[in-house]
Amino acid sequence: MTLQKKIFVSIFFLLCSFPAGLHAATAFDHSAWDAFLKKNVNERGEVDYQSITKDPKDLNDYLASLMAVNELEMASWPREEVLAFWLNAYHVALIKLVVENYPVTSVQRIPSFWDIALFHFGERTKNQSQYSLNDIRSKNLIGVYRDEKIHLALSVAAKGGPKLMLEAFTGPKVEGQLFLLTRKFVMDPAYVDIIPGRKKIYLSKIFKWYAKDFKLDFGTPEPRGKFSESENAVLSFLAYYLEDEAKGEYLQEAKYKIEYPSFDWSLNDWKKGGV
Repeated sequence: MTLQKKIFVSIFFLLCSFPAGLHAATAFDHSAWDAFLKKNVNERGEVDYQSITKDPKDLNDYLASLMAVNELEMASWPREEVLAFWLNAYHVALIKLVVENYPVTSVQRIPSFWDIALFHFGERTKNQSQYSLNDIRSKNLIGVYRDEKIHLALSVAAKGGPKLMLEAFTGPKVEGQLFLLTRKFVMDPAYVDIIPGRKKIYLSKIFKWYAKDFKLDFGTPEPRGKFSESENAVLSFLAYYLEDEAKGEYLQEAKYKIEYPSFDWSLNDWKKGGV
């Protein structure tokens, strides 16, 4: 047998040694969540909380399916599957907490909203791991994946925050979904208002609250003007994702000040009656 044939046979048996449909076998089915979002979220990222409150079965069933997962088995899942799982888990927990307190005009009126440990695996016990929205964001997502784009993909149930998608995150699509959400966020003047030549730029407070996390990929040894290290990282991030040469040069010159307009914490409530 020639060397070429030996290599071919070795590769063939190596491929055959992996279980068929490995990725499919470990993929969590988020189709129920996808259908829920398409039914209850509009193009502005607003949620029909009123209807969900009246009939929360679909929400509760999907949340229960997530919490029925064996946490130890998740260690064998592909990286992208776990990422998609926690992104969806964050959002179902977010909506669940709003629904439990509805009607409410802002989540900021709900005591300890971000630290309520709603999510857990299996039956709730004193010794098991329990996760709040802050836990999922900082520990399960940013802490593990070290990807600042995640901050622009997580809704905060407020009109001033990132818009909720009309589809579920899934393993095969999650990286592309994060990229597209980031591009939409930085291109929206409601969040990033940059006009070359102007003396000020206006950025969402998301960039202020989580500025240090932008140093994960965009920390730079070449500071712009008098901006802090974290601010410089945010500016590098914006220059990269805006893909606008004029804005990139303007940001590099640093002849402007950064302002963070007040954040609109009004609930992202979809009033179907137009009220």
